[in-house]
Amino acid sequence: MGTEPQEQKADRQRAMRQVAEYSSLALSLPIAAVLGYLLGDWLDGKFGTGFLGVTGLILGVASGFMQLISKVTRDGKSL
Repeated sequence: MGTEPQEQKADRQRAMRQVAEYSSLALSLPIAAVLGYLLGDWLDGKFGTGFLGVTGLILGVASGFMQLISKVTRDGKSL
């Protein structure tokens, strides 16, 4: 009575896995940006420069977007 067909269970598990993957992507972009900035800011302190924090931020954002684009294109090919 309370059991659902095996196919529906598999579809639900697949959907939940995709939600988890895209949620992790939503977190990875800001984390990459913050880590890039913090690393660049730390290097600014070590070398006495003033541009590495911004450079690290830009590189962090770029790496986050690359990961997002990679995931979207991979999922687009599987459709």
